[in-house]
Amino acid sequence: MPEIKVVLTEDHKIVRSGIRSLLENEADIRIVGEACNGAELLELFKSGAVDANEVILITDINMPGINGIDMLSGLAQTYPGLSTIVLSMLSHEKYVLKAFNEGAKGYMLKNVSSEELLFGIRHISSTGNRYLCVELSLELLDRQLGRSHAVSGDAAEVDLSKREMEILSLIADGYTNQEIADKIFTSKRTVEGHRQNLIDKTQSRNSAALIRYAVLRGIVS
Repeated sequence: MPEIKVVLTEDHKIVRSGIRSLLENEADIRIVGEACNGAELLELFKSGAVDANEVILITDINMPGINGIDMLSGLAQTYPGLSTIVLSMLSHEKYVLKAFNEGAKGYMLKNVSSEELLFGIRHISSTGNRYLCVELSLELLDRQLGRSHAVSGDAAEVDLSKREMEILSLIADGYTNQEIADKIFTSKRTVEGHRQNLIDKTQSRNSAALIRYAVLRGIVS
């Protein structure tokens, strides 16, 4: 079986040590480099100490200094042979999609089992295909099924204008009526009117139910 070379980037030493201990017990996996943040990782690659085009990088995305997500795109362009697995506590859909859009090959949560972590590493190494851990796969599937069920349920589809969609997105992001008014250059009273129209159109009880409506139908994430 071909040797899999791995580089670890993790700012928590105890977590990095745990991953290293696990991988060192595998005959086909060798750790060739470690870094505690993005800057150290980039220096490791730039110095030539590690050939980035020959390794699998396992990295968190929530680190001090260079953000892991921001780092992914540059790494993918500079080192096309590099395969990156994000290992994170962040489970929100937007982080997962952003990571894959920026060139990640895998995304797994830190509570993943050792068996699945090893499977994901070997799957990416042997096939070059992407891997998403089971927990996130099921969570995203359930969310999509919920959206589909909501859209096909008893409530009629609502035709929203472009401005209503814009305001609904800002409401979902937590902005107040005044903040929304400032952003779209209108009056607070106008925004209040739009908010009430949205609640009435979607037959929502309040703003919280309105946001739930938008999320279930995929209008906002």
